[in-house]
Amino acid sequence: MGFYPTSLDHFDSMKDEISWAPFSEAQGIVWRARYLLRGRTSKEVRWLASELDSWIDAFFDSEKDFAVQKAKEENRYDLFETDEDGNIIRLSSDAYDELDAKTSDNTTPIEAAKEVFESMDILHDPDIPDAKEYEYYAAMALAMVGSYLENLKSTFDIKQMKRVPRLTKDYQPHEVSMLARDLISAMEAVTYAESVRKISQMKEITEATINRSETLTKEGVAKGLEELKKAESEKRKAWGKIGKEKSLKSRNQSRDAVLAQHDQMDGLQKKSIAAAAADLWQWLNQEARRQELEIFSVGTITGWVSEHRKGKSSG
Repeated sequence: MGFYPTSLDHFDSMKDEISWAPFSEAQGIVWRARYLLRGRTSKEVRWLASELDSWIDAFFDSEKDFAVQKAKEENRYDLFETDEDGNIIRLSSDAYDELDAKTSDNTTPIEAAKEVFESMDILHDPDIPDAKEYEYYAAMALAMVGSYLENLKSTFDIKQMKRVPRLTKDYQPHEVSMLARDLISAMEAVTYAESVRKISQMKEITEATINRSETLTKEGVAKGLEELKKAESEKRKAWGKIGKEKSLKSRNQSRDAVLAQHDQMDGLQKKSIAAAAADLWQWLNQEARRQELEIFSVGTITGWVSEHRKGKSSG
């Protein structure tokens, strides 16, 4: 189905660094999900994902029972598979679509989760205190990123019937498609989580206003929204500062590697700044995957080399 909580077994959902390669979108998804889950531990995130997965399984089981009952009520025994003696075994795989029943084959994880929250009492007695609907979707997104990371590092060996470490980072077209699919699903989950959170905040503002016996005017709503927007902006600034620091760390790693390469090669030091930067850009493109470095433009590298040479000459 594309959503496996076990993917979080070897991925610390709230702490592990996420490489920008081969898809830089993974970092953004993780930070957005962590922002929604701030205050939660990695263990709690794992619980949220596992609990949602269990409820989704229960939902599919109920859909299966519904389909069987409906087929029998409509005397649609042609939809059942039978053994050699004519005894009914199960519904055929095509029967579920015809009976409009949800299965893991015709329903995406995010669609299944929405069905769970609409039709089942998942929030009534959760294992985690004060669990929010949007937190479940955010945990789902992190589990999907976990699958993406697992597929980056290992592949399934049919002969051994188990996952084995990758010997190379040269991914086949079908593997790139699989990696992109995991991230698209994770992006959908975290985006929906954010929308659920905003709706929840609006409900809290409305209920608080009513409880205070205030008149619900357009001005009052606007003021409440402005306060919410301001508070959210402050939180995002603080969270963004952390992300900026990590981004600068990634940039500095690439810059240091490029300048070290510049100093190690006498040929580069004899070239003009522009020519040296062009050669270093090619080197960075070749080394980025092996050393997990972020790629920057020739213009950025030109600035690095220029400042570096000025510093050396003045020193």
